[in-house]
Amino acid sequence: MSALPAAASAELSIGYAQDVIHVPGTKAAIVRYDHRPTRLGGQAMYWDGGDGENISFGVDFDLLPSKVFDLNLGGVYIARTHLINGTNLNFSIGLGVNLGERVRLQFSHFSNAHARNNEGWNFAGALVRF
Repeated sequence: MSALPAAASAELSIGYAQDVIHVPGTKAAIVRYDHRPTRLGGQAMYWDGGDGENISFGVDFDLLPSKVFDLNLGGVYIARTHLINGTNLNFSIGLGVNLGERVRLQFSHFSNAHARNNEGWNFAGALVRF
């Protein structure tokens, strides 16, 4: 097993995350798809915790052409609005670190850029890469 992932044109990742700042204890399931040649990605999440359950769908672009590090910038649709995010459409930024061929550590932040109801979601997680 090498320190770098195998060269692939696309990959699917499935994992688990938790909000680590505003709503600790919120647990999330993540499904992520990355198309390496175009550096485009998509991510779906379901989470449940102290603020109830929610689901999101996002698309992003990887700003770093690296096999190990990802810096993703994009947008996300969050199904239910509340005190953490006051709008359905949010910006997203993510940082991913690929450890070997099968493990990805990821941090995702969703924010609506409004003055009210903009605490933002902050998920740290681990994913298995296929």
